[in-house]
Amino acid sequence: MHDQSPAPASAVISPAPRLILFDLDDTLCDYGAARAERLRLAFSLDLGSRPERAAPPTRRDLERMIADSVAMHPHGADHFPELFQRHGIVDPTAAEAAMAWYRTNRFHGLALFADAVGALQAVRRVRPAPSLGLVTNGPADVQRPKVELLGIAPLVDFVLVSGEFGAWKPDPAIFAEALRLGGAAAPEAIFVGDSAEHDIAGAQAAGIRAVWINRPGRPWTEPAPPPDDEVPDLATLLALLGVDE
Repeated sequence: MHDQSPAPASAVISPAPRLILFDLDDTLCDYGAARAERLRLAFSLDLGSRPERAAPPTRRDLERMIADSVAMHPHGADHFPELFQRHGIVDPTAAEAAMAWYRTNRFHGLALFADAVGALQAVRRVRPAPSLGLVTNGPADVQRPKVELLGIAPLVDFVLVSGEFGAWKPDPAIFAEALRLGGAAAPEAIFVGDSAEHDIAGAQAAGIRAVWINRPGRPWTEPAPPPDDEVPDLATLLALLGVDE
């Protein structure tokens, strides 16, 4: 564990950044909550035969399955057959039904955090206005429809998807491309994200000031150096930028 803590968001960043880069999932949209709800619904279908219990799975069973599913693979549903076997669900059609529902409803419940639109609009009103970019990991056939569903593209100057570009955060190449698209040098930019591995470490390796959005309020336990700043939400980010809501 690193022996430093992230810097709290107290002083305004100076000089003001010319480019502000945002992660998408669990930074601007509540991917984690939506994923848990999709898993909960998928696992609440007819789960087939359990020799040891005829009754439907309890809430505790479902929450345990959700946690195991995320640990096994944070995205997708290919691992459902193995997961179901681990939890004593022996009917293979149960996993198949859950996979089909999960894939068909992959954006069910997904929404922007309540502070996302207001924060982006507030930054847009600053003069001179910084460029805004969205840098997200994932395949294009998932992330592009997600961006369209959330209606976020008009609020930023560009959207950079790793699956289209060919490199994923924390690869320095995707950060370099974001700087190119935003017309800024690394010291003129900040990156706002929730992932220690992909967002914070990647941005810092690229020479970009890293702002950790820590909505759950968890401690920094990574072996890597802490972020330059920590904020609990986007309203606090605005204060860090010296922007009025």
